[in-house]
Amino acid sequence: MSGLKIIVLALVGASLFVPSTSASPLPPRPQPQLTVKLLSANGSGCRRDTTTKPPVDALVLPSGAVTVRYRGFSVSGSDYKSCVLFVSVATPVGWTYLIPSVANQATVTLDESATATLSTAMWFTGLEWTVRDTKKVTGPQNRTWNTSAVPRPAAWAPCGTSVNLSIAETVRVAGSPANTARLVATTFGPPKWRRC
Repeated sequence: MSGLKIIVLALVGASLFVPSTSASPLPPRPQPQLTVKLLSANGSGCRRDTTTKPPVDALVLPSGAVTVRYRGFSVSGSDYKSCVLFVSVATPVGWTYLIPSVANQATVTLDESATATLSTAMWFTGLEWTVRDTKKVTGPQNRTWNTSAVPRPAAWAPCGTSVNLSIAETVRVAGSPANTARLVATTFGPPKWRRC
């Protein structure tokens, strides 16, 4: 009886030194890439001029963020301009995403009595606003002006479908016509992903 116990213990002890083929973890699945297409840009800040160049250019960055660059989105004192971007976003099956922020780059030239205001809104088509934000700068200023807006609360795209994204930008300048503000670019993303 005691010999049997020794044999069983020896077998158990020996099995601890056998290399395991099932212990190696599976490589993590890569997160999907956002497939984005700018459908249209409408408004006084992004009107098509007489040239063949479109009023905006869209570029998907290596990080997955999307940058839209404007041509001619410039406002003089006591006026305002706006542009609404309509973006098609293809979402892979089984995934959803959120856009964590919308950043803007502008330039301002303001005297001591002038102000510039930049309002940003973002929403998924057919759903409530995910971003509503307004930033203001007071003169005297002659510089680059960067702003950022964050969705509060965070809003995930609907699962199981691809919905378009809308981004509206409005620039307003209060002061004499010598005061100007120019919206140069809007960047949104990179997206955050999760499984549905």
